[in-house]
Amino acid sequence: MIAALAGWVRRTPFALAMLAGSIVVLVASETVWRHQMAAEIAWTGYQAGDVWHGDWWTVATTAFLAVHPVALLLSAVILVGVLGLAEITLGTWRTVVIFWATQLAAVVLFTLVVEVGAALDLEWLADMRPATLLGPYAASVGALMAASRMISLLWRRRVRALTLGAALMLLLYVGHAQNLFMLLGALVGLVIGMAVLPARHPMPVARSTSREVRTNLAIVVAVFALGPLFSALAHVPVGPLSKLQNIIVNPVPSALQLEGSCSSAIKACSDIMHSAGILGPGGHLLALVPMLLLLACAEGLRRGNRMALWVAVYLHLVIGVMSAIYLQLFAGFGMPLLRGRRVLSISSTLWEVLPVVLVPFLIAALLLIFRRHFHIDPSPVLRRRTFVVMPLLLGGFVVLYAAVWFVEGNASGPYGFVGLLAGLPRILLPYPFPFGYGASVYPHGLFSTLLFSMGGAVFWLVSVLSVFGLFLSRRARGAVSADRAAAAELVRRGGDSLSWMSQWRGNNYWFNARGTAAIAYQAHAGVAVTVGGPFGDPGEFDSAAVEFLDYCAAQSLVPCFYSVTDGQWDVLQARGFRRAQVASETLLDVDSMEFKGKEWQNVRTALNKAAKLGITTLWSRYSALTTGQRTQIHEISEEWVSEKPLPEMGFTLGGVEELKDDAVQLCLAVDGDGRIHGITSWLPVYEGGVEKGWTLDFMRRNTNAFNGVMEFLIAQAVLHFKGQVPTISLSGTPLSTEPAPEHAEVSEQVARGGESGPAGPSDSRHSPSAVAQHPLAALEGTSMARILALVGRTLEPVYGFASLANFKKRFQPRHRTLYMVYQDPLSLPSIGRAVGEAYMPNVSVRQLARLLRKA
Repeated sequence: MIAALAGWVRRTPFALAMLAGSIVVLVASETVWRHQMAAEIAWTGYQAGDVWHGDWWTVATTAFLAVHPVALLLSAVILVGVLGLAEITLGTWRTVVIFWATQLAAVVLFTLVVEVGAALDLEWLADMRPATLLGPYAASVGALMAASRMISLLWRRRVRALTLGAALMLLLYVGHAQNLFMLLGALVGLVIGMAVLPARHPMPVARSTSREVRTNLAIVVAVFALGPLFSALAHVPVGPLSKLQNIIVNPVPSALQLEGSCSSAIKACSDIMHSAGILGPGGHLLALVPMLLLLACAEGLRRGNRMALWVAVYLHLVIGVMSAIYLQLFAGFGMPLLRGRRVLSISSTLWEVLPVVLVPFLIAALLLIFRRHFHIDPSPVLRRRTFVVMPLLLGGFVVLYAAVWFVEGNASGPYGFVGLLAGLPRILLPYPFPFGYGASVYPHGLFSTLLFSMGGAVFWLVSVLSVFGLFLSRRARGAVSADRAAAAELVRRGGDSLSWMSQWRGNNYWFNARGTAAIAYQAHAGVAVTVGGPFGDPGEFDSAAVEFLDYCAAQSLVPCFYSVTDGQWDVLQARGFRRAQVASETLLDVDSMEFKGKEWQNVRTALNKAAKLGITTLWSRYSALTTGQRTQIHEISEEWVSEKPLPEMGFTLGGVEELKDDAVQLCLAVDGDGRIHGITSWLPVYEGGVEKGWTLDFMRRNTNAFNGVMEFLIAQAVLHFKGQVPTISLSGTPLSTEPAPEHAEVSEQVARGGESGPAGPSDSRHSPSAVAQHPLAALEGTSMARILALVGRTLEPVYGFASLANFKKRFQPRHRTLYMVYQDPLSLPSIGRAVGEAYMPNVSVRQLARLLRKA
């Protein structure tokens, strides 16, 4: 801890110098200028127009000003945290230049915006002209935004989303001159960074993974959820959205407001104005409910929960509608008169009303646009339980409050039962209802007052916790938890190199009648595309394949066995199935491998280079990694995805989420500083409950990794697994149709339109050879080969499957052909669409069309 602190101090001299200067200025002002503080601030602090009036020094001096110790504490946090982080990233001298360049540009822009606003008679901006800008906030934030260009893509997006979101939120909800200055500083720093600093990732617009899209949306929702709270805490908020604090952060009525809604001659009214029912903590807790619910939604969004998505959309739509009603109704007609004037005065100009109404709708629209990135459903058991318990809890509270209300004599008031009904919205709904019924709304008596004060808050806090629990629960869409658990057990009995992938999200499961074998599949466009072949008891595989055909017929699904070996070809061929090669699996016999000879030169070079650089391998499970190591993995993955014009592929290609299973082994290439250069993941292959092999899945390298890091990692895997299993698989390369030596002849037949595999029955009318000679069969085979070639050419610039296949050749492997097995040639268009949707569920039609045009 001490060493880390010392390192931070050593690397941030400019930030610490700015902090020391701020402390000196505050101490001097408190001791020397104690009675002239306001005058000195006006002289040394920047105000709009100082540059034009010749007071140019205020551009610099204003950055050191703090009017009181609390402001100094906030400046210290910004300088040490924000500016210090920028200085560590950029270096001291570049930070100094960018800091003061941002300060100068931001004050000029601030002056222009304020003067233009005043010229256009915009009262909000015109009122900022006499305001004094204090502190290093704008320039520090600008330096961080500039430095974000040189950090990893994952953190660049997060830093920018959080910084711009927070600055915009403060401007809209608080609306002080300092908030506008900070937003302008952030924008200036962003532009300066793009203009003068080299980018770690050069692409101006880069694609995000679904995980990162969800994280950024969660940041937006969380930041704007906190806006009304900041508005309520601010001194005289004037931002366009400051009115929303009256809707989202429900104000507790003041004594003056209560006096305006009931006659002060009534003794009961005077008692109520000082009772816990109004001034107790319950009203403040109830005011926080909308914010807490939105924050719960933000966490659910980050986790990909679909219910959180729809709840957040609903809440923002409700807030938008209520904003419009509130501003038009209460602003137009006013709340009850208070001593001859209105309690609430809101201008109905379009400038003030439009942002208040539009912002919630814009956030809801943003969530709807990116809804395809949310795949997780909550636990159905917990959902049913919550939807039963919450209405019962609400009904129980209403009954209890009504009973106590009657027992304590509240029915004797002038409104009787109507007074009870009028009080319930004030108790249960976090919304500033007018006090139309005056004192009769508020109960008399100990227990009724306690329930009135705390009952609504307790009910809503329990409700928020219940909903938050729903958002934290998960059930992958398209799969039942019990089926997945049963499938996981069968995978450990036996299967092929793809069987472990059957447990990934998005898969459905079919089990044979005896429960001894299963097939995982995805249903798209009326086609059941399997994830490899059957798994479970090997003796049941043939019969399971036949039973699966009957199941597909009963469900009106077209069966398509995808990425399967020769295992069940005989039984499927007898049922009239055809096949085409879709991948070539690379197998390494690790026990016999030695990196000797000319053909292993690349591998030996990678091993030697890693040893020279002090890079070693770390074998681990994801759960055993440190937080820093996990973060690096996410950064590496995010940068890899950002380089692709299409989203991450799925189906038989795993991502970061698939690394988290404790049965998956990770191999990291780590240098002496703890930096990860590359990562591979290995999936187990079982036979009779024993690991018989491992399959390579996840392969990612750091942008700045040494050349040959992947050769190094795979070579280390060979050494690691030697003696444990006889064979490891470098997995099948999708759409790589290079024939394996033992299958060259049959692959050639497929390309010509014929069938591969052994001869069928002796009756030539039904034999594959006879079918192969038919012109329709030849046309079918040619069409399938062309489709696969087109898809391969289309995706090659994006995912580099052919390059990956060539890379694997360096390990002198043997090959095993993987096929797509289908029955009806007329179903090929539907099968092609289904396979495409399985691999790229998040791709849009426009993106796919753009790729096809380039092919």
